[in-house]
Amino acid sequence: AYPEGMASCVAPIAAAIPVPALARHAAKPRARAIVPLRAVNEAGEYISVRDTIEAKIAAEIDCEILVVNDDSAKHSLHKGMHDGNAKTHGAESHFSVVVVSESFAGMNPVKRHRQINAILKEEFDAGLHALQLTTRTPAEHAKATGGK
Repeated sequence: AYPEGMASCVAPIAAAIPVPALARHAAKPRARAIVPLRAVNEAGEYISVRDTIEAKIAAEIDCEILVVNDDSAKHSLHKGMHDGNAKTHGAESHFSVVVVSESFAGMNPVKRHRQINAILKEEFDAGLHALQLTTRTPAEHAKATGGK
């Protein structure tokens, strides 16, 4: 199956690879519980993931500005997004969030993002795939937006 002269190069390499190492990389079916990402209120009405994200962040952080955008439509055709490999369940999987709060003063960006990721742990566990965060203090936001 190899071109002439190539088989002699490939055979020693293939023979040197231990069989367990090859088997280790074989696809293994994983059993995991699928938790629905969609929340439902007391009346049984669907609450969007966007609204859930907004409510959870607002409950934990005193925000001067909180903007949550559902960017899922931009990623709907990406290979692997909705075949189970990306662990998404439904069309709400990608969000961008801007949080402006004085409580971020003295915190570096990593700590700010960790705080928000911790608030949204249940959403990540349920299939939230991507979250783009912009976290600023009011002074940083004024400087970044020219006071807008």
